[in-house]
Amino acid sequence: MPPPHGRLVTYIGLMRKQTSGSVHCHRLMLAVFAVAVLAFAPACAAGHSPDSSAPAAPQSDAGFAPAAPAPESGPGHKQAPAPADVKRDIVKTASMSITTGNPVAVADKAVTLATDAGGRVDSRSEDAGSSSGRAHIALALRVPAAELEGTLDEFKKLGTVQTVEVRADDVTSQRVDLDARIKALQTSVDRLLGIMRDARDPDALIKAEDALSQRQAELDSLRAQRSQLGDQIDYSTVNLDITAEQIGGPAPQYQGFWGQVERGWHGLVSAASGFVMLFGLLLPWLAVFALAAVIIVVAIRLNRSRRGPGSAAGQAGRQDGQLQGQGSATDQDQDGESDPVASPGS
Repeated sequence: MPPPHGRLVTYIGLMRKQTSGSVHCHRLMLAVFAVAVLAFAPACAAGHSPDSSAPAAPQSDAGFAPAAPAPESGPGHKQAPAPADVKRDIVKTASMSITTGNPVAVADKAVTLATDAGGRVDSRSEDAGSSSGRAHIALALRVPAAELEGTLDEFKKLGTVQTVEVRADDVTSQRVDLDARIKALQTSVDRLLGIMRDARDPDALIKAEDALSQRQAELDSLRAQRSQLGDQIDYSTVNLDITAEQIGGPAPQYQGFWGQVERGWHGLVSAASGFVMLFGLLLPWLAVFALAAVIIVVAIRLNRSRRGPGSAAGQAGRQDGQLQGQGSATDQDQDGESDPVASPGS
């Protein structure tokens, strides 16, 4: 058995060996970790660089950031196409113009047809007409989309149809976009309400109330747009123009002396207008007659100019013959007077 100091020396030697071995292992692990850090550091720096094109994660409602952007409008804004399996939403708009002898009665009938179909009247404007214009009534009607074709067929029976146009616009993408924005804003509003219930800090509560007011206003605006779009989808618009067949308006009322003066003046203006209209009606015929007369006169003058020399010589010959005949008759008369014939019994 070794002495106590020998055992102590042996124990110290073993401890030194174990300490040196553990130090060596720690150094080896530190070296491996350093190599790994140097290898992955560039990739991590590129992934978390401020210039990275990856979209930033949206802030939570705790930071009171807008949960959904405000709806954009204008010709430059393009909405994402709706999925193929989504029900298509179509907005139909029809325009029709007809002429009739009694526009007021036809307009009342059209209003009755629209209301019977479950629609309504959005606007109505009337022009009674005048001495130079026709009476005209414009109606803006809304009828259920399913009843549009049948209503148009009934309108065609009210008078003489001049024009008919039906336009259909697909608003499915717009409707899907509005629904998504409304859902996102509603979720944000609910979160803000929860934050306000759990808030203990007055400043945080005030910030939450401000954010809630802004998002609630945006939500109300989107809901109004969605309601209007839904109304356009469910009810088609029909713009109906009704025009009288004849020019004229309601008969004016003339009262008293000055009323009769006004009536006489209107009669004079009407007569003058009638003469002007008559002249305009006959003007093409007068132009044709004037051209025919000019052609006839020119033809007669050309004919006379061609026959001028021969006719003049013949006329001179006839005059000479007449003079010679008159001279011979005078000679015979003179001979008879100088040598009278004796009568029997003289």
